[in-house]
Order: sequence, then C-alpha cells, then structure tokens
Amino acid sequence: MGSTSDRLSYSTDTVFFDTVFTSVGSVTQVLKLYNHHSGIIKIDQIQLRGGSQSPFRIAVDGDNGTAFQEIELASGDSIYVFVEVTVDPNDENFPFIADDHIDFEYNGIKEEVYLVAWGQNAYFHGGPDAFTTLNCNEIWNNDKPHVVYGLLEVAPNCLLTINAGTQVYLHKGAGILVNESTLMVQGQKDMEVVFQGDRLDGSYTDLPGQWGVELDFQIGTNQGPDIFTISRGGIWIYKSPGSVIDYAIIKNGNTGIQVDTTGTSDFALTLTNTKIDNMAGVGLWGQGAHIKGVNNLITNCGEGCAYLSIGGKYVMENCTFANYWTGSNRTAPTLALNNYYKDINDVIQVRPLYQNQFNNCIIYGNSANLTDFSELVVDLKEEENQSYLFSYCLVDYNESLADANHWDNIINQPPFFCDVYEKDFHISTNSSRMVGGPFNSGILDLDQQETGFWKGCYDYTGNCN
Repeated sequence: MGSTSDRLSYSTDTVFFDTVFTSVGSVTQVLKLYNHHSGIIKIDQIQLRGGSQSPFRIAVDGDNGTAFQEIELASGDSIYVFVEVTVDPNDENFPFIADDHIDFEYNGIKEEVYLVAWGQNAYFHGGPDAFTTLNCNEIWNNDKPHVVYGLLEVAPNCLLTINAGTQVYLHKGAGILVNESTLMVQGQKDMEVVFQGDRLDGSYTDLPGQWGVELDFQIGTNQGPDIFTISRGGIWIYKSPGSVIDYAIIKNGNTGIQVDTTGTSDFALTLTNTKIDNMAGVGLWGQGAHIKGVNNLITNCGEGCAYLSIGGKYVMENCTFANYWTGSNRTAPTLALNNYYKDINDVIQVRPLYQNQFNNCIIYGNSANLTDFSELVVDLKEEENQSYLFSYCLVDYNESLADANHWDNIINQPPFFCDVYEKDFHISTNSSRMVGGPFNSGILDLDQQETGFWKGCYDYTGNCN
C-alpha cells in the first residue's frame, strides 16, 4: 500500500450534464484522473455506485463496465473515465435530476466523484452547489415544471412571480433566497403552486428533509478547522419589502419558509391559503420579522409548526397549527413565540413584539398530553412591555390565559378534527369548542367556503372530506 499522502487529482469533483434534453439521447462527459506524485498509485477499485441500475455508464481507459480493479497509474500519468447517460425526457417516471457517484479506493483512501444529469423536459435553474442569481423580474408559468438546483437568489429590488398551477421541484440542499426583494406566489384553489423535492419515486412521497438551503462554513476547533452545515428555509425571505404567498403547497423539506429581518414597517410576508406539511425542521420560521397569515394549515413538522422568534410583528388569523409528527420523538412545541436571543458575549438582547395577534387559531399536537409540556410556548423577556394577544384560539398551554393578553380561548381541550393521521384537519363537529370569534367577516376559508365563524383554517360544513 502506498502512502495516504499520495492522492489522486481529479479534473472535477462533479460530472455535470447540463444539457436540457429534447429527445431520447445519450451524452458523454470526460473525467480525468492524475498522479502528480513521484511513485506509482495503485487504484484498488473504481466503481459506479448504482451499478447496472444506474442511468449512467462508465468506461475506464476504453473498457466498459460498472467496476474496475487493480489499476496502476504511473508518476505523471493520467487516465480517462468516460461517463455516459441516456435520458428520455418524456418518461414521467424518470427523475427530474438523475444522480449517482463513482467511488475510488486506493492507499486506504475512499473518494467519490458526483454524477448529475437533468432529466425530464422542464425549466432548470441553478447548478450543483451553485449560487445563482435570477434575471430581474422573472415570471414562472405552469407550462413545464421548474427544477431548482443549489441556492437561487432573487436579487435586491427584483421580483419573482410564480403563477397558478406551477410545480417547483427542488434538489437536496436547494432553496430560493428572496434577498431584499419580492416573491409573488399567485396560486388559486385547485391550482396551487407546489414546492417539493425532485425525487418522484414512491419511497419519496412522504419523506421529509428532501430539500432546503444548506450552507457549509468552516470554524476553528481545538482539533483544527472543521466544517459545519447550517440549514435555512427552503423559501428564505430576507428584508423583503412585501412578499406574498397565496394558495401554495410546501412539503417534504427541511424548513418550509424562513423570514429574517423585515424590510418594511408593514408585512415582509403575507401568507394566505397555504399548506406547509412534513418538514424535518420548522414549517414557518420568523426571526425579527413581520408576517401576516390567514387561512393557513401548517402540520406535522419534526421540530415545530411555527417558531416566531426574536421579536417582530406576527398576525395569524384562522390558522391551524397541528403537529402530529410521528417520525421521531419531538421535543419542540407546535408554536413558540419569543422576543430575545443571546449575543456572542452571552448577553441577552431583547427585541420587542409589535401588535402580535392570534385570532381563531388552533395550536395543538400529539404531545399535548405529556406532563410539563405545552404545544404553545410564550417565552418572553420584559413581558410587561410586549404587545401580543391570543383571542378565540384553541391551545394546549400549561399556564393561565386569563389576562389582558388572552381573550376567550379554549385551553387544554383537543380539537375535533376529521382524521389527523390521514391529514384531514377539517372540523368534524359543530361543538362550541370549535366556534371562533367575529374576525374575517366575508373572507372564505381554505376550501373557499363561507359558513360562519370557526377556529382554524376550515369552516364546519357537516362533512369530513
């Protein structure tokens, strides 16, 4: 065995097929391996990880196969690995993005090169591990799906409009950064704009954590530098002057929507008639933001449905926050409201809450019966100076709500939902427990029904869907 300091060099760490395929076809790319060391490097194995089931094929120095052994590379020499992929862009079962790896083993070292190809006919945005800025004032229509790869930026003072019925597929680690700019998602009932992962096979239908911004950064430790990954919202809104998301479905990611630092005295995000479901982390995350939400259904998240933190203005009307997550033990509440953080010197910094209101909301989950646990947590410093109100809500809460910040709420009584484990959060009975207060007169519910004043995003109709 050679020295572990004698390492191969590669012409690239990612073989990327960036052609948008318009017909059944095969495309070939070249990967080159170099030995820049003084001695021979003996490569024990080169292997296509997906084997014969992979859409990719490889050839090493002219020989085709999926695995190659005992290859010697002399000092100063190189070898070619040809990589080919065949894609039928009209095959609905073929993923939007096909990927695989070539694994290399030598000198006790294991290394890999990533293979990726765009598949079906679609609009493709970004590239592997790339930070890509959209053209200013782009419009996405529903004539073909849109596939996002890497971090896609809506640049300052620009606008991204996504029209009704558009399907947006995001690769692992991908997300949309609305950077001091505006996002307009203009869905309609039965023509929602859908954000989800790009894997189409059945095992991914209900798998959380498939997409969302992941940023790697280096930090010094006692053992030397190390790489850490931080996650951000799949839709990450920073200092927006007024983004709108209406009739969207956001599912199966890490964090659904994150809003950081308002860019306006009004609402940085108005979120209406939207479903956020099955996030590995948080459904809706605000940090010092101004968010208004009406008729939203946020459900089944590994951490919490909503974390509204570091102060700001949060107005939620007829929203259902229902966390019946079963993927792991959940320790976070369904909804948390917070107005402070610790700075780098471990000093608490308080940011005030402005005119926060939660009207006709349901905040509940499957941890409500645990001792010393609340599905609603209000964690505030200088509470007497904060402005917030819960009115006509149904909540799981361990403290009294009989004060000026709480009006006519139902406490520690479960809501009447049709079937939480089938994700049917319609109201199953006209019990007085589910009756709300006189807010949003004339506004339709998430099903575009108008039958009266009820808690949550659905009005009672007498039927479970």
